[in-house]
Amino acid sequence: MKNISVTTLSVILAALWASATETNSTPVITVTASAQTADSAAIHDVLKAEPGVLLNSRGGSQNDLSIRGSSFSGAGLSLGGMTLHNPQTEHFNAELPVPAAMLSRPSVRTGLGNQGGHLVGTVGFDLLPMSGTKQFEAGFGTDHRDWQSLLVQQMVSETLGVGFFAGRESASGVDYPDNDYDREYIGGHMQFHKDDTQVDLLISHQEKDFGARGYYGVPDNRAANELTEENMVLLSAMRGDVNADYLRGGISWREFYDDYYIPSWMYENHHRSRVSSAFFDGRTIAINGFALGWHSDVSEERTASTGVGWNHRTRGGISLLPQWSGDRLKLTAGMRGEFFTDISPEYLPQLGAEYMLSDNLTTFASYAESVRLPSYTELNYTSPSSLGNAGLGPQTSQQTEIGFKGIPSESMDWKLSAFYRRSKNTIDWQKLDANSTLWNATDIGSLDTFGTEARLGWYPAQNLEMQVAYTWIYKDKDAADSGNYASLYALDYPEHLVQVSALWKPVERVELGTVQTFRFQADNNIREHGSVGTDSSFVVRYTPPKVDFATISLLVNNAWDDDFQVFPGQRSAGRYAGISLALNW
Repeated sequence: MKNISVTTLSVILAALWASATETNSTPVITVTASAQTADSAAIHDVLKAEPGVLLNSRGGSQNDLSIRGSSFSGAGLSLGGMTLHNPQTEHFNAELPVPAAMLSRPSVRTGLGNQGGHLVGTVGFDLLPMSGTKQFEAGFGTDHRDWQSLLVQQMVSETLGVGFFAGRESASGVDYPDNDYDREYIGGHMQFHKDDTQVDLLISHQEKDFGARGYYGVPDNRAANELTEENMVLLSAMRGDVNADYLRGGISWREFYDDYYIPSWMYENHHRSRVSSAFFDGRTIAINGFALGWHSDVSEERTASTGVGWNHRTRGGISLLPQWSGDRLKLTAGMRGEFFTDISPEYLPQLGAEYMLSDNLTTFASYAESVRLPSYTELNYTSPSSLGNAGLGPQTSQQTEIGFKGIPSESMDWKLSAFYRRSKNTIDWQKLDANSTLWNATDIGSLDTFGTEARLGWYPAQNLEMQVAYTWIYKDKDAADSGNYASLYALDYPEHLVQVSALWKPVERVELGTVQTFRFQADNNIREHGSVGTDSSFVVRYTPPKVDFATISLLVNNAWDDDFQVFPGQRSAGRYAGISLALNW
């Protein structure tokens, strides 16, 4: 498992150092390092280093997200509180045409905190306050890789800033010899920021052209190619603090083009999706410990496609979350309603409780339900290797979680939780037998998922940071996969997942970082090379004396050259090494 973009140490900085500043019910560890990245790394590089998020990457050109063992359809992104959807297929849920240097550290939301988000979990980003950053990066590596990026931010007054960003990257043979990759992006940003109020206007454009041999369950003896193009406009505003009283809202418009070709089969399809969205949420604290939280959202989705047809649907939702807080106890009891075009609404209970056992230890429990509509690929897609199912209905999830979290000292924080999730009308892509040439979009009924998560943050000194996460997942799939030969997504998951991120600054001008992932995957009849995967990335950064504005980075991805198949039957990418120069002024 390996990514195309440079995995710089600054990405690990964003995932490690800023994670220590996350607000808990217990005292907060304060870390002086900034969450601002020092380059314009791609979003998937940041996600790779985030504990609790599993990035399943097809050579870096296409990336699926998984949270708590979810299929790619159950996880996605939000920006400034706006949940980002793709009605064609959730394979593009991790697309965000914004450089990571402009964004906060990712925040993983599940259960009660996932209002209006994706089915199982949502990775949230916020636009950072502007600070007059100006940076340029260029690099090259093995497989004929090269990349350049530019980010310029200028404060035109004490409260108003404008920004511009652009970049490109390319590579040859990222996994299969003919799977080349090109990406270009450009955009502008305007921000008003004063006291506790921030307003952002963002406009961005991105294009990708990549070889897709072996992707999406297509046999790897067939060359394929895919071109995507995205346009996004986002206007968001926030006042207050999301951990106290706040008001937040936004509107967005996204347009996504996806062209896919299999020349030897004379097969091609052309998709266009348009999504217009708006949301408004907040919290007000009243007298006697009572408060009201709410979240409302609405979106209109349209597709025009030779592969999935011409479609239009609208959905909306509203959550009302009354809360009561005492000296040590906080209770939340509310409801979320989801409303759709042409189908019945869903009413979803939302319950939670937290109790401070001591100043440094909190126990918590929650119950939350969520729902997603099938993508139009799951409903209508027909190709030589995949077949949609027009009879699929809304997929619902019911998740219960209990656990503990705490900060035992100024150099450590931790969280331990156990969860149970029941998914109804669960959708998976499956093969019925060994001779089948088609992956079928299948309703496998109810699927019970049991899991445990443990996370530990250790900050013994200002020059050393470490995050360790372990996830155990068990899916009661005996009935779900009865009579089926192989699963491509929902029943293909890591039973054991260990993630380690570390940063060490041994001397003033040298920084060393690593991201290590170990997984033991569930059995799959079409996976080759075993069920154990190890992904390792190492980065060394050096700032020369008297040249503080320049940083040289050396990196290695998939350091052990592991051949584990992240997607069953699909070749993994090999080892990759690169070097880059970043200039900041």
